[in-house]
Amino acid sequence: MTTVPPRVIIYARYSSDMQSPLSVEDQIALCRKTAASKGWTVVGVHSDEAMTGKRKDRPGFKRLRDDLSRGVAEIVMFESLDRLSRSLEHSAGFYQIAEHHRVKLYAVDAGFLDMMRLGMQAIMAQEFLNQMGKKTRRGIEGKVLRGESGGGRSYGYRIPVDADDKPIKGAMEIDEDEATVVRRIFRDYAAGLSPQKIAAQLNAEFIPSPRAGGKGSGHWKQNTINGNRQRGTGILNNELYIGRRIWNRVNYAMNPQTEQTEARINPESEWVINEVPHLRIVAQEDWDAVKKRQTRQDEARGGLSPIERRGLRVNQSLRRPGHLLTGLIKCGICGGSMTLVGGNKRGGAAAYYCANRKEKGPAVCPGMRGIRKQVVEDFTLASLRDGLVQPDAYAQFKADFARHFEGARQPREEELRLKDKRIRQVEKERAGLLDAIKAGGHTPALIAEFEQLDADLKAMKEDRAKAAPVAVELPDDLPALYRTYVESLVATLSDETVRGRAAEELRDLITAIVIHWDADAATHRVEIEGKLLGMLQKANPAGGAGYVAEEISLKLVAGAGFEPAAFRL
Repeated sequence: MTTVPPRVIIYARYSSDMQSPLSVEDQIALCRKTAASKGWTVVGVHSDEAMTGKRKDRPGFKRLRDDLSRGVAEIVMFESLDRLSRSLEHSAGFYQIAEHHRVKLYAVDAGFLDMMRLGMQAIMAQEFLNQMGKKTRRGIEGKVLRGESGGGRSYGYRIPVDADDKPIKGAMEIDEDEATVVRRIFRDYAAGLSPQKIAAQLNAEFIPSPRAGGKGSGHWKQNTINGNRQRGTGILNNELYIGRRIWNRVNYAMNPQTEQTEARINPESEWVINEVPHLRIVAQEDWDAVKKRQTRQDEARGGLSPIERRGLRVNQSLRRPGHLLTGLIKCGICGGSMTLVGGNKRGGAAAYYCANRKEKGPAVCPGMRGIRKQVVEDFTLASLRDGLVQPDAYAQFKADFARHFEGARQPREEELRLKDKRIRQVEKERAGLLDAIKAGGHTPALIAEFEQLDADLKAMKEDRAKAAPVAVELPDDLPALYRTYVESLVATLSDETVRGRAAEELRDLITAIVIHWDADAATHRVEIEGKLLGMLQKANPAGGAGYVAEEISLKLVAGAGFEPAAFRL
């Protein structure tokens, strides 16, 4: 009677925590050799690459389990148990599945495994992984405490090399080209541009992203810039840019239920902080401006209900205001928000009405007559204008105006230098492709790549020409220019390039505009609350009694902490 040789399925795995020099291919070759020496028949091979043995959702591992349930083989072979799994729970679970389907487990370095031997080896494999993680962590902490880098490279920096052109371990220096981009991102965000808009502009200008040339798309993304403020991730939250290295802010651990790695914020007392002023890239003023805007958006997000935070209302609340006074108009009767209704191409006038009255009925708010949008905006801006044209405000504007153009000169020159360097790189790539084509490389792929580079180069040169600096002198008629600017603020806000910044600046001056209705006089009364009070008091020390506009009388409401606000360009 002929004996049928046992059927074998081979499993191999490689991950970053692997200590054995054997690759997946070597593991498979070793298992095949072992099976051949025993006269066993290999009927299948499954493997996972660059995946930790702590996870059971590995594709190859899942296919192995499926084969067991179909009765494909009588033996599962692997180089050692830690290749199958580094988790005691997973190892025991897989053993039970194999035993249920009458399949034996065979490790090349240990032979057949029963439950006791498997349990002991699984404990050793899991403990080895735990100890290795602790030792690695201690080693990194020691480097950080010595003032060295804990590993990884932040955008804006590079690893310096010694006289022999070898990397200096633990050292880091500023990469001026990337630093220029970092400073630009901070300035653009502080000026009111969204991370999405910034990313789009960087991509349009062919500026390489942090992962260009490596893993990833090579394109700038919103999250690359915005990141997570609490975790300190993203360009805008990296404190290394202000010369402050923080290690151990976050720890990453696998959730045993979901088997997904989760980030957890460590207590601040466990952070390791080093001051590294020689690595500062961003000026403190720009860092503070970014943090201020982030705080404003965090407050807007925090004001939403949990349901709204889970839905689209989060994004809607953080968009630039669609109208000049969006979110500032409040009902003087119930304290709720007033919503804008009406306004169309036929000439209908938009007006503000109490949202509570409209949506919840008279039991919540009896409501009032609507007040036209244009009236409220004109009145608010007239009040703003009267404060801004005062001598002190104009003097501040003039100083900011001069400083703005003087301070913008160096960043503009840095960005132009970066554009020129990128153009030279692409010209070099294009020249290389052209030489290859001339040498006979007329493949469609090569021709297509050359045409794409040619188009990119043309676009980059056009962008460079538009970015060329223009000589700016402080005009003699600056006072008139300033007044014109203030008086046309509404028109200015319609310009996409400045609307976000201007609307946010307005919200620094005004916290609320409360609308009251005087039934006896059949008029609205408007209360402006915020720092604008200080300016208006300067403009009209009598308290604003003379301000009247189309059935509107002004009542200034003084709140705690109000102080004159300086106008900023």
